[in-house]
Amino acid sequence: MRSFRRRESEDVRVRATPRYELHYIKRDSLTLATAASTGHVVRCLLQGSARLSASGEIIEMLSGMTALLDPLVRHTLRSRRGPVEMVMLRMHPGLVADMAARLRLTRIGQEFAFRERVVADPHLVALCASARDELRRQGIGHEVILDALVEHILVHLFRHHLLVRRNLDLEFSRFGFVDRRLRRAIEFIHAHFDEDLRLTDMARAAFLSAFHFARLFKRLIGMTPHAYLASVRLEQAARLLATTDLSMLEISHRVGYASQSHFAKAFKAWTGLTPREYRQASLSPLLANARSEGR
Repeated sequence: MRSFRRRESEDVRVRATPRYELHYIKRDSLTLATAASTGHVVRCLLQGSARLSASGEIIEMLSGMTALLDPLVRHTLRSRRGPVEMVMLRMHPGLVADMAARLRLTRIGQEFAFRERVVADPHLVALCASARDELRRQGIGHEVILDALVEHILVHLFRHHLLVRRNLDLEFSRFGFVDRRLRRAIEFIHAHFDEDLRLTDMARAAFLSAFHFARLFKRLIGMTPHAYLASVRLEQAARLLATTDLSMLEISHRVGYASQSHFAKAFKAWTGLTPREYRQASLSPLLANARSEGR
């Protein structure tokens, strides 16, 4: 993991693991468009101001405020005036489920949702600031500390911000809590995201007509099947960028994009970074040195 700098005032750091992604972004301006994630997302604004739009709600965020976004909530975020400094934590559903089990909160037919969209929580901000410091410092054992900080943040969320709701229509899969009527389709999308999936293909997995499947998916998930497919593809692309040496073209094809330019545009809208910037920001010192020696 290392930083990617365009200017002296800008900095980007990324730690990507199978369980979570942690981003630190300091930019003169930042725009995230129609972003959505299959896991819970925390966006902590350490400096600056931004406008968050989520599910028809528009919220003005100031320094020290944190946006808490449930899985599959599509949102946009744009900085308002001056530079912005932000920490983003995206948690895989399995990480949240495992922590719930460790805290003895898991029951059949339960889901976890944030109580509020945006909070002013000084302790949460302090934890995110500590994560920023570790991302920037990269001292001995910093990855161990970051793993511990992410767990600390998650426990804090369970204590103060996550609501346990009963929903007997939900089942837990390795892709998180999903409605039992859509479980087969969700699993099909995750297994075949790299293919040219049509609506009829996804509907067939759920034993529904394309018309009824599209309506049910939109009502239960909050987005269209193809928007969900795009989120899965981009999350897989982020993992490949952080953990492999595959070319941008190869990654775009592996996650189902026929056009590299289309992939790059979608990825930047989703993360605020180009695929190349994301890869540079997520290189570990060991991997970075190995690549440098190989040149």
